Amino acid sequence: MTTTLRIAVLVSPARHPVSGQPVRSACDAAALELGCRLAPPERLKVLSAGMASKESLDDYLGLGAETIEVLTVADNGDVLPALLARLKDYDLVLCGMRSDGQSASGMLPYLLAEGLQVPLVGDVLEAAARGRTLTVRQFLPKGMRRRLEVSLPAVLAVHARATRTRQYAYARAVAGRVSYVAAAVGVSPAAAPAWQLEPATRRPRPLKAAVAQSGHSRMMGAIGGDSGARGGQVVKQGSAEQKAQILLDYLREHRLVDF
Repeated sequence: MTTTLRIAVLVSPARHPVSGQPVRSACDAAALELGCRLAPPERLKVLSAGMASKESLDDYLGLGAETIEVLTVADNGDVLPALLARLKDYDLVLCGMRSDGQSASGMLPYLLAEGLQVPLVGDVLEAAARGRTLTVRQFLPKGMRRRLEVSLPAVLAVHARATRTRQYAYARAVAGRVSYVAAAVGVSPAAAPAWQLEPATRRPRPLKAAVAQSGHSRMMGAIGGDSGARGGQVVKQGSAEQKAQILLDYLREHRLVDF
């Protein structure tokens, strides 16, 4: 454990998909626990951006965050400039891969790393500090894992499957506090990119003939071993009228047209 690094942890409020009650984000909770493994909770700076009430951040207080600083942005502007201005002097920034119940685009870690001009490591499961170097274990698909070394400063996006052993304590949640700080930097809604909303349209259904086959015939057709399986017909000879007539006969045979 190291106590000399300046570490910031970003958390965001989430909503339960069924009850709608405020809960913690799985990725953000894992990021908070990883931060507590790297430094004592009293030395961590836990941040949230946007409008968030103490009730929506209660779970993070119960997990050990003593104080959560909320950066409020006027008129629901972009929170990225406010975060960049607040995090520019930190050695390590921890956040989840994506939020739960928010836009959940997963772009915030990449935009932070680009704005701070520091390296980014995604899908982090574990991290250990040695001086100004972090040894990181990264999640990969199909059960694969990879160890990396990254020099500080850096941004780590923590995977939801990272180790989480800290238990919620009601006493910690009551003792914790949330402070609100007006962000000095922000983007007004007029400067934000305009979104164009259009009604969703149903995807067109492919014109495909329904062919009744047994399971054995479908399997043999899939592996190319059934010479008697019904398939398409490639017509290379004949005039355009003859080819059109073959196509029309096929459509009529399978009742895809009614003329």
